Amino acid sequence: GSFGGMQALEYAVQAGSIKSPFAVDDADGRAAPLVRSVMPIACGAKHTAWQIAISEVQRQAIYADPKWNDGKPSMDDPPLAGLSVARQIGMVSYRTPQGYDSKFGRKMRDDTAPYGAKATWQVKSYLEYQGFKFLSRFDPITYVKLTEQMDTHDIGRGRGGLKCALSSIHIPAMVLGIDSDVLYPLYEQEELVELFPNGELNVIKSDAGHDGFLLEQDQVAAYIVDFLNAHD
Repeated sequence: GSFGGMQALEYAVQAGSIKSPFAVDDADGRAAPLVRSVMPIACGAKHTAWQIAISEVQRQAIYADPKWNDGKPSMDDPPLAGLSVARQIGMVSYRTPQGYDSKFGRKMRDDTAPYGAKATWQVKSYLEYQGFKFLSRFDPITYVKLTEQMDTHDIGRGRGGLKCALSSIHIPAMVLGIDSDVLYPLYEQEELVELFPNGELNVIKSDAGHDGFLLEQDQVAAYIVDFLNAHD
């Protein structure tokens, strides 16, 4: 899903056809695609202006940290404050207004007044915790480079456009989307299915937004099992 879905699409385009240089021989000695099926989840055929904008805001949070040092940070004292804010921005884009309201509403951690910098909104504490927890798993340079790589995603680039890139990829393709995803909206998965000659769309029902592909494990697993059983 997400970045992994983009990689899956690239694998399919590069090695999902018998005309690919990666084609192999099957048990009968006939040409067969190296990639026999593909299941892109919660992604699109290219990174859109919307997704690039969200990535850029996160990068700007890191750049605004004085410790970024114009792209030459010290890894002994990296710009962790900026990275924390970048992660918090990401955590908003991964969910939905309904999901946040259902989980947090206007609840406070204590009885402080619900205004000003000292207001202890539960959602504020959640975001701060997510930002802090992320610091043990990522570094700022990796985060910047990873989002830049995601922004380059475009399977039609250098291949005559999206339609041309996928028109010869006849392997079975099951595309999974989430009905509430605001980061990679469902229309992008609908577009993918139209581009794949042998594509099918399944929709995860969730209020969790983009994170639905991680949280709705029973739905995701059921779709994957059915697809693999049908195309083993």
